[in-house]
Amino acid sequence: MSLFITSIIFISILIIGHEFGHFFAAKLFKLKVLEFSLGFPPRIFSKKIGETKYSFNALPFGGFVRIHGEEDKGEELEEPERSFIHQPAWRRALIILAGVIMNFLIGWLALTLVLSVGLPNRVIIEEVFPGSPASEAGFKTGDQIKDFNSAETFSQFIEANKGQSISLNGQTLTPRADPPEGEGPLGIKIVEVGAPSQNFARSLWQGLVAAILTLGFIFKAIFFFFAGVFTGNFAVLSEVTGPVGVFSLINDAGELGFIYLVNFLGLISLNLAAINLIPFPALDGGRLLFVGVEKLIGRPVNRRWEAALNALGLALLLTLMLVITFRDIMKLI
Repeated sequence: MSLFITSIIFISILIIGHEFGHFFAAKLFKLKVLEFSLGFPPRIFSKKIGETKYSFNALPFGGFVRIHGEEDKGEELEEPERSFIHQPAWRRALIILAGVIMNFLIGWLALTLVLSVGLPNRVIIEEVFPGSPASEAGFKTGDQIKDFNSAETFSQFIEANKGQSISLNGQTLTPRADPPEGEGPLGIKIVEVGAPSQNFARSLWQGLVAAILTLGFIFKAIFFFFAGVFTGNFAVLSEVTGPVGVFSLINDAGELGFIYLVNFLGLISLNLAAINLIPFPALDGGRLLFVGVEKLIGRPVNRRWEAALNALGLALLLTLMLVITFRDIMKLI
């Protein structure tokens, strides 16, 4: 399967999973769902089934579920009992949270599958020193050393062939007989990755623990990211990756094997869960914030202000995504 098709399936699972959470919760409470969309307009095609329009759009940066009465325009609604705006705050909060819950479930189940099947041992390059044989041969951080599944076996092979020409991953290079201290003959640091398979019940529990711990690490990383931005450390922006960068990472994971791809799917899904909880307009966390403010002040927030802030937030997010995508493309050129 080509990288493009794999990437589209990969991203679609995450988007559809998230939006299905909103869709399912709305249907569970018998609300009228007007549209279920993959991507953002311009629209490529759509089909109405029952009372819901299912659409596929050109910008693959997310998706949305449009619920009857979600945007209060001050007009009288048909079937108000099936509209979002007329639901109690707790019910609206659950519908908003349902997308994040789905992303967490996808992450949990993906990690459970990984632990159940097990990860085959691989030798991965953790660091490449500048000017080393490995660097001059084009090796990069994250590359897999093919034909070796043990770091010890690989190290023994390199030690036995110092000063002699060898072939690794189709590249010819010569391990140094007298390398600089701390660099090794090839000028790389390696790590052995892998995990044995275990029974499903144990995997389910450990997958849950791993998902919760991973979510905690992600929240910590997000905190330090925004702390860096607000203190003027804009170098942290270089750590953000868009769809093009994710496609590249999907390719790297796919080269290690299908189960590593599943593992990456789980990690990205947990990242989406965490990001969507950020209290920023247009994100689920921002919408939850408005519901919380409503409960705090005892009356609805001005709907026009809420709609305007959400529209502004969405525009800013799409602009940021386009800039990051352009930067990722330039890196590949």
